Amino acid sequence: MTFEQYWMILVRRWPLVLLCLALMGAGSLVASLFMTPVYSSSVLVQVAIHSGTDNQSDINDLLASNQLVQTESQLAVSNPIVQEVVSHHAGLTAAQLSKMVSSSVKLNTQLFELTVMDTDAHRGANLANELAQTFIRQQERARQQENQASQQQLQQEITATLRQITLVKRQGASTNSLQAASSAEQLTTLEQHYNQWQSALAQLELSEAQRSNFLLIVQPAQVATEPVQPDIMLNTAAGLLLGLLCGFGLILFLSQVDQRVYSCEELQQLWSWPVLALIWPARPHQSLLQPAANEANGEAYRILRSSIGFAGVDKPLRHLMVTSVLPREGKSTVAANLAIFMAMAGKSTLLIDADLLCPTLHEMFDLPPDKPGLSNAILACGMPDFQAQPQRVYHTVVDARSISLDPYIHPSGIPNLRVMSSGPLPPNPAELLESRAMQRFFQTLDSHGADVIIFDSSPLSGLSESIVLSAKVDGTIVVTDLKLAHKAQLREARSRLLQAGSRVVGCVINKYPRRGSYLPYSLYARYRSSEQLRPGKPMDARVVRQRHPVSTR
Repeated sequence: MTFEQYWMILVRRWPLVLLCLALMGAGSLVASLFMTPVYSSSVLVQVAIHSGTDNQSDINDLLASNQLVQTESQLAVSNPIVQEVVSHHAGLTAAQLSKMVSSSVKLNTQLFELTVMDTDAHRGANLANELAQTFIRQQERARQQENQASQQQLQQEITATLRQITLVKRQGASTNSLQAASSAEQLTTLEQHYNQWQSALAQLELSEAQRSNFLLIVQPAQVATEPVQPDIMLNTAAGLLLGLLCGFGLILFLSQVDQRVYSCEELQQLWSWPVLALIWPARPHQSLLQPAANEANGEAYRILRSSIGFAGVDKPLRHLMVTSVLPREGKSTVAANLAIFMAMAGKSTLLIDADLLCPTLHEMFDLPPDKPGLSNAILACGMPDFQAQPQRVYHTVVDARSISLDPYIHPSGIPNLRVMSSGPLPPNPAELLESRAMQRFFQTLDSHGADVIIFDSSPLSGLSESIVLSAKVDGTIVVTDLKLAHKAQLREARSRLLQAGSRVVGCVINKYPRRGSYLPYSLYARYRSSEQLRPGKPMDARVVRQRHPVSTR
């Protein structure tokens, strides 16, 4: 899809996007207002490590410090610490506290932070401080136990070495000179070990003194005054963004599943037939039949007449059929007005009501319903001498050119225009239109002398009469109302016309919605002077008077 198509989809359905935006934004705001506020309390703990004297020792201490801070931050929220803290708080479980607490390391520092998220600001601050204090106590206790064990081990080694030194000295005093030399060497070795154990013990005691407080609370947790959750502004903005995305997704989904057609461009893409004219909805004070020159539809029917004339340059279009996809799309009104404007152009025009299921032209032109019409004329073309002696029936058929259609053609009150009503409705209109008598009827029409013959046929959807007739005429015009037709029905109608080999001149969009100043009359009125648009001229005189409401078929 192109950007223009996306833009048209958005323009067509923008209220839906606005609705999703408003609903999601308002929903997020209301949900945030009714959410229980959550407060955050944090305690800052320092891992103090004393560096050595040389550069290499400093580097090693720095690496050890980074690893130690990471380790201590994870141990601070471990299960033993949590278990000990919850033992002092009734109604709080270790699983609940584990979800409430988190630990994070301050980058490139010896600090880590313990954070507790709680709906009670005072309890959250107390829990954070207790977690830090409990963790420091446990770590101090574990360190002291480890140092005591190490000191005991070193002290045992010192004591054992001292006993050996004393024993060797006693043995050296009571031996000869050769054994005394060997005892001296052994004594020297033992004394070196003794000195090493003494140095290790002194170093351990010094390290213990330096690391007596290696975990420090540098910033205790304070009672929070403002909640961190919910963030009303952030939640509302996220809801608006989500609503916008949902609105766009919804209108794209609806555009794919929607079977309606909204513009003449979509109709042309679907049918691949040209749009001959756009007929606008008539205003309450305007008539559907023979619109005046200063009305928008007056110029629309002139455009339709000109479009048909250009389509018949290579092959003249004498027999035209006007049909629609569905009932009540205004095909009869379009056919009647097309015939009127053809007659106004000076062409001898014959309008035939070929809708043998629900005819309406006799109402538009105030013809009695019992007037003979198309069905009578077709039967007459199948019988010999029917006009001269209607009571006699022969088995031979006379020449169709000898049959007169004058009894079935009636004046309309408009110069150059005559009307043939449907006549009595037959029980089998499809068979009647497909009979040999219908072929002879067309031969009779050829000798009638009319310049243009327009058939008002039945709709295409679900009926076969219009398909049968479309194969016999020179051109077919399909009238559609975009508010009624759906894509599946339009595709079916196109497929049926193509299968019948019909020559479709184009389509007419009836009742096209008015969009601001986009009307042919808006240009027509600005181009012509008000003197020329003044009603009452002979060309605009209304000679058709209707006693019945005009049908929208």
